[in-house]
Amino acid sequence: MLQVVMEEKLDYLSFINTVCGKVKEALGEEYQVQICKVIKNNSLELDSLVVLKKGRNYAPNIYLLSYYESYLGGTPVPEIVGRLCMLYQSYEEPVLSRDFTYSLKEMKQCIIYRLVSFERNQKLLSQIPHIKYLDLAVTFHCVVRDDEEGIGTIRITNEHMKQWKTTTEELSSYAANNTSRWFPASIRSMEETILGLLREEHEQSKEDVITEEWMEQRIANQRSEKKHTMYILTNQKGINGASCLLYSNLLFDFANNIQSDLYILPSSIHEVILVPSQKKIKKESLEQMVWEVNHTHVAPEEVLSDRVYYYSRENNSIRL
Repeated sequence: MLQVVMEEKLDYLSFINTVCGKVKEALGEEYQVQICKVIKNNSLELDSLVVLKKGRNYAPNIYLLSYYESYLGGTPVPEIVGRLCMLYQSYEEPVLSRDFTYSLKEMKQCIIYRLVSFERNQKLLSQIPHIKYLDLAVTFHCVVRDDEEGIGTIRITNEHMKQWKTTTEELSSYAANNTSRWFPASIRSMEETILGLLREEHEQSKEDVITEEWMEQRIANQRSEKKHTMYILTNQKGINGASCLLYSNLLFDFANNIQSDLYILPSSIHEVILVPSQKKIKKESLEQMVWEVNHTHVAPEEVLSDRVYYYSRENNSIRL
């Protein structure tokens, strides 16, 4: 009688240690391979595989949780090890020159800022330079990769500050000059955004359910009623786009264009929703909506705030 022996699955800790050892074995003695805890946004801690080639000063973080889920789904460990080695090799070179030294002189053109929750990131903020802004914190990062493979950044820490002998104010000045250049802003109406998604689906399906003329007419109608719609503010990459709130004169120009003050709904760290101010709109109702969306539809690590902000054209300022 044929007996079927079920292989017992590794627990998570055993899995990451096994993978670490096998990746080190596969890459050879030229590489240092270790597991590190990385604090992500909103105090989320992830296990990262860090692979550093001897003589290099650049080691991308490869987060392992999704690979463990793949393993539980049936992917063999050797296949996962192969994927990790290939992924590391594809990210091996930063966007900067091969021999860059991470000196402030070389990095200052690549320093950008992001917006995160102040309250949800207390542990992280104790380790990095930041500026408190409303109920948020402005944090600083260096772009080291930006190509078809994706964006790679390094979070600037207190250790970088000591090494560079710089100040938070200096970092803020560099970031103010650089962020909008690396990540230009994008403001689209909610309907434009939805119709854009429909257009993509239409092009993929090749069905004539929705015509291009119909979509263009809907957008034209919406633009004629621009005071009564909502807008999505993000950057052109759609990543950490809430930081566009800090771009010089962006809200001032937009609000004057539509002739309205704005309620700002923090949809996530990636985008915010701009709502033209109207007497019938109550801030309390908007905050209840933001709270519900944050707790039901937004990933915990992507929540920005449960508060709603108000932009005044007269004062050119954002307030709670």
